[in-house]
Amino acid sequence: MATAKGFPPTFAFVDPFGWAGVPFSVFRELMTHQSCEILLTFMYEEINRFIGHPDQEKNFDSFFGTSKWRDGIRIVDPRVRNRFLHDLYIDQLRTHANVKYVRSFEMRNDRDLTDYFLFYGTNSVLGLKKMKEAMWKVDETGEFSFSDATNRNQLILFEKTPRFDLLRTRIIDQFSAQEVTVGDIEDFVVAKTAFRETHYKTQVLKPMELAEPPQLEAVAAPLNRRKGTYSDRNLRVRFLI
Repeated sequence: MATAKGFPPTFAFVDPFGWAGVPFSVFRELMTHQSCEILLTFMYEEINRFIGHPDQEKNFDSFFGTSKWRDGIRIVDPRVRNRFLHDLYIDQLRTHANVKYVRSFEMRNDRDLTDYFLFYGTNSVLGLKKMKEAMWKVDETGEFSFSDATNRNQLILFEKTPRFDLLRTRIIDQFSAQEVTVGDIEDFVVAKTAFRETHYKTQVLKPMELAEPPQLEAVAAPLNRRKGTYSDRNLRVRFLI
């Protein structure tokens, strides 16, 4: 609760039973405080099963914070409906709860179907980094397939060995033929991909700079800099592909 010194730093883990009892307005209020973070269990299997039930319309309006979920009732393709409801909730967090960083994580059951999503929201880039660190440390349970689900075109399974080839593709797609700082690249990796800030220097940038011919070059680098090192966020690099 708020104190005389303001609202204390809060990590709110919300694990509702289905969709009732936790209105979206709760998250809207929590995220007005910059020191708050949220982690919500979005029980997709139950939501999908009952979303067309006429007795639950008010509950779903409250849960989503909008009536737009009704458009999902008419979606027949289960994969399309899955993504529609997922994207709708992310959009609500970003646009109506003013959450700067939102990521989702998908848990699949032994039939390879979505059981639930975890939605994580924060306004702190440090909080985002810490959450990613925790997620990449999660061991496989054998019951679920655990993946970053924020972008349907960039699904990343959390494995012991990250798919650095996928990260390389994302970085090249974003910065091809451009001159940017190492900080620009790190900010992109942290905010716009499933990968961590520890995943891009030696695993992606270094091999590109040391390739023959080079695919990356440092611009006006200090004379004592060793190739393949990127400790300075202000170091400028140029992508040659």
